[in-house]
Amino acid sequence: MRHYEIVRIKERGKVEIPLDYAYELGLVEGAYFLLEIDTDLNEVHIERIALPGKKLVEVELIVDDKPGVLAKISGLFGKHGANILFSESEELEGIELAGIVAVIDVSGMSGTLEELRGELEALKEVKEVVLRPLE
Repeated sequence: MRHYEIVRIKERGKVEIPLDYAYELGLVEGAYFLLEIDTDLNEVHIERIALPGKKLVEVELIVDDKPGVLAKISGLFGKHGANILFSESEELEGIELAGIVAVIDVSGMSGTLEELRGELEALKEVKEVVLRPLE
């Protein structure tokens, strides 16, 4: 259900969400949210990615832009017990490559991030891997 509220921005860009809505959305200390900021449209979209207690890693990949690549990557995440919470991909125009950004929960992961990185890098379709733990 959509609600509309007019709020006044506090110091240094802080926004206070009315408490009733904050609880409904899971806006609690330690939760993770994705902010989609469009400066051309002067818009911000906020989406909850994870409640507190998760151990998140941002994954950035450059891959061959062809069918089945995303399936191989998600299969590796699943094999290691990493849960995909957010994923987005985009064709890199004119060079037959794609960029993938994902946020994964590694709280229940078997093995290490370095082992996961090694297996991702071993895929012939993967050209670049960046794993960035989120605090």
